[in-house]
Amino acid sequence: MQRWLIAAGFFLVWLLVMLAGSDIPPPSGFVWIPIGLAVICAGMAFAMPWLWRVRAEQGLSAVVWRTTMIGAVVGTVLAGIFAVRGSGEPSIPPMDLADYLIWFSVVMVVGAVNGVIVGLVAVIAQPR
Repeated sequence: MQRWLIAAGFFLVWLLVMLAGSDIPPPSGFVWIPIGLAVICAGMAFAMPWLWRVRAEQGLSAVVWRTTMIGAVVGTVLAGIFAVRGSGEPSIPPMDLADYLIWFSVVMVVGAVNGVIVGLVAVIAQPR
């Protein structure tokens, strides 16, 4: 039960962050944000028992390493999805190579940092 509360907390925090950065009212495409967040947070909830086993067997650094890498991969996948799909704004000029490098780097780093936070929260909130 605790893992679902942790995942719900991450869902709520990230949804509020996304809403804070969106237009008021959010555009119709915003509906994909909570759907994507729900999938990611459900994945987190299912992964927590595994992370708790990793902590017991290999220590905190192994958990942080794994969650950092998973976060970076998820960030890279999301960056790719949005890069292929485009912004949907016709007035924005096409991105060049430097724009893509910046986009992928930023979203990958944000995913990795979120992975570290997920790993640390999962370990701190681990039931005893």
